[in-house]
Amino acid sequence: MPVTAATDLSEACFSDTPAVPRLLFDVTRLLESGLHTGIQRVVRRLIAAAQRQRHLTGCAVLAVTFQRDQWFALQYLAPHPLEGIEAEAQPDVQPIFPGTGDHIMMFDASWYCDPWPAVDAARSRGAKIYGMVHDLLPLERSTWFRDGLQQRFSEHLQLLVARAEMIFVPSETVRQRLLHKRKLLESFVQVLAHGGDFYSPGCQQQPSLDTVRQLASTIRGSFYCALGTLEPRKNHAFVLDAFEQLWSQGSPAQLVVVGNRGWRVNELLMRLDAHPQLGHKLFVFSDLDDIAVHWLLRRAEALLYMSNDEGFGLPVLEAAMAGCAVICSDIPVLRETGGDWPHYVRLDDLPALVDALTPTSNEPPRNETRVAPWRTWDQVAQTLYGYVALERVADAATST
Repeated sequence: MPVTAATDLSEACFSDTPAVPRLLFDVTRLLESGLHTGIQRVVRRLIAAAQRQRHLTGCAVLAVTFQRDQWFALQYLAPHPLEGIEAEAQPDVQPIFPGTGDHIMMFDASWYCDPWPAVDAARSRGAKIYGMVHDLLPLERSTWFRDGLQQRFSEHLQLLVARAEMIFVPSETVRQRLLHKRKLLESFVQVLAHGGDFYSPGCQQQPSLDTVRQLASTIRGSFYCALGTLEPRKNHAFVLDAFEQLWSQGSPAQLVVVGNRGWRVNELLMRLDAHPQLGHKLFVFSDLDDIAVHWLLRRAEALLYMSNDEGFGLPVLEAAMAGCAVICSDIPVLRETGGDWPHYVRLDDLPALVDALTPTSNEPPRNETRVAPWRTWDQVAQTLYGYVALERVADAATST
């Protein structure tokens, strides 16, 4: 059974009148999209951790999907190929009817779907809804995203807030923005910060090992790693500007860019594809699995994360927990996520970034006196259980 499986689940967990409370994590968009980036990685890890920690409450943890007003449960959530875990076929779903004692976690990117008929049907039977707002950037910086997302996201947020028992956010930065924008009660919005452990020791499969060998044979010497989808807010062009200045001065510094090609960055993509240093001092990879990413972070001089804005900044925590130095943009949310571990650089200060990448810098990025932030997904699951009131489900005999 894969690491992400919800194991040891009895048939009673799937019944219409379950004997234990259930945490039901929506994965409709996750399975639909086939993606394995920020939100999908978060949802998968949290489901697995909630399953491992369910002894705290005695609840059942299931991945579920919706179609119109119907819910379906999975015996387990098969690993994504990019988790670097042994492949497992996704099992068939079976209908369930969430009701009293059920807590539906709407943490997936469900604004791309229409969950409300299924959500309302579950609420009418007594189920409770909890939501996760990963960030508000589609509302605040719509030009960074595809056309139409702002309206779609806004409508989804409004409907979610109207139905949820509680809204979770990954950072206090997002919490304050949401409270200000929607005029919500402070107790209604709570911080559920992400974990950073995506590497599973002992789970490496041959494809992952082959990828690592390829990386090791391709990248020679020291390098810096820029991690994140190639899209406007990640600010890869700023990083490339800094390295081009270094290369013009004869620097041997190497830049490894890791991220799938996103949207509205055609100029950046053309610049990367035609770059004279491509394959020499510049390397670009997409679709690397979690094992390969961890391998890079363990060996990089530093993670470069010069994002314009974030809801959390997951790579900063992931890199810190891998022991990798971090050079990142000096914005509030990354200071919240990274603490005193990163070397912070203002987004309008290219000379400061070049200086941070120069070995003779007065403040090198790898400072052993700094304390790396640390938060595992098991700890996140424990926090989640502390917020969600899991009432016991009455036996059928006592409820009739």
